[in-house]
Amino acid sequence: MPLDTALTTALGDAQEIEITSYRKDGTLRRWVPVWSVPVGDAVYLRSAFGIDGGWYKWASIKGIGRVRVGDLESDVALVLDTGEEVQQQVDDGFSSKYRNGGGALRTMITEPARSATLRLEPVG
Repeated sequence: MPLDTALTTALGDAQEIEITSYRKDGTLRRWVPVWSVPVGDAVYLRSAFGIDGGWYKWASIKGIGRVRVGDLESDVALVLDTGEEVQQQVDDGFSSKYRNGGGALRTMITEPARSATLRLEPVG
């Protein structure tokens, strides 16, 4: 099931969004800037440091994160999606959207980032 249309558009259009996760007591951890890319009706993120990235490790424990872009903020389900077809589409999306990203772009379209490709979905 895709995210709300306004959120999907905002996440896909923004050059940078922020993500966080919840602590055991329900409070939010610090916000971390990340890149996002639309693929079809979905929005994808990657952790630059792969599955060992700080925000990724915490968010993957519950499979839920909180994203923020502009005035929009929402809980999202984080679904690992590492199929080769999706990987190539996400690589292409990052390469197009962040074509002037230099070394940062190379990091996002190679391992270990590819192994931490997450599709955002509604919670529940």
